[in-house]
Amino acid sequence: MRRTKAYRLIFVGVASVLLGGCSGSSKANMEEAAEQPAMVDYTCISNPESDKQIYVILKNYHGAYWEKVIDGITEAAKKLDEAVYLGGIDNETDISGQIDLMNQAMEQGADGILLAPADSNSLADSCQKVREKDIPVVLIDSSINSSEFDACYMTDNIDAGEMAAKEMLELLYDAGNSPTDPLEVGIQLSSDSSQAMVNRVSGFLNFWAGNAPEQWEIVQDIRVNGGDTKKAQSDASALLRENADIKGFFGCNNTSTVGIVNTLFLNSLIKREKSEQKYFDTGVIMVDSDYLMENAVS
Repeated sequence: MRRTKAYRLIFVGVASVLLGGCSGSSKANMEEAAEQPAMVDYTCISNPESDKQIYVILKNYHGAYWEKVIDGITEAAKKLDEAVYLGGIDNETDISGQIDLMNQAMEQGADGILLAPADSNSLADSCQKVREKDIPVVLIDSSINSSEFDACYMTDNIDAGEMAAKEMLELLYDAGNSPTDPLEVGIQLSSDSSQAMVNRVSGFLNFWAGNAPEQWEIVQDIRVNGGDTKKAQSDASALLRENADIKGFFGCNNTSTVGIVNTLFLNSLIKREKSEQKYFDTGVIMVDSDYLMENAVS
């Protein structure tokens, strides 16, 4: 029964995240999200009087992606009878913090644990200890280098990296870059100990090696920001200063991408060409009952 309850939280939570989608953010919104304080200690978000407890351990609280995850978990918690405790770390390099939270969950009698592992190796032992106590462990966002978990919900990250490299090459060609001219692409990720991040970079590099022109290279200094948007921003600035031929960036996660975008805005690297056209037709949509049904608007 305890395993079924833990899975229910995941099914509803993941569905809420997927239905929510990934909305665009303005520069102001991105900077505001990056400066929001992050929780670390557990907070009960539903049914504190219940004697059944599910513990959620995140590896980050920053950025739109994790906000969506938290929204999904919060929505799912409302549909359960169990007490749901939400905790996590505010920097993806704080591996010991996640291990401490795993230990706390065991000591406090967890009936199920939902974990977004910050380190695919270090959290494997903790997951094993939890499952030895017959407590189900469900992973999100990233897996561990072990079979000591009951279910995992994550992206095919190698495929995602390959898709990113393919898109990068198409954009570079479309921008008029010659295959015979020197060109560099910078890479940022939140953690080099997360299997999700490692797989995304591996997929990107593998596709790049097999398809990019010989003169187009990856900057060897791949920056790791620990899920810190401000560090991601400063790292992107450093890469631009130190590598004159950079024509593109690959941000492997949300905080890396936000940091890169902020840097590009601040350095005015985005072209602002004046258009000869003054008026633009943005189109018209007839919102009738058919449209509402097709777009699932309630």
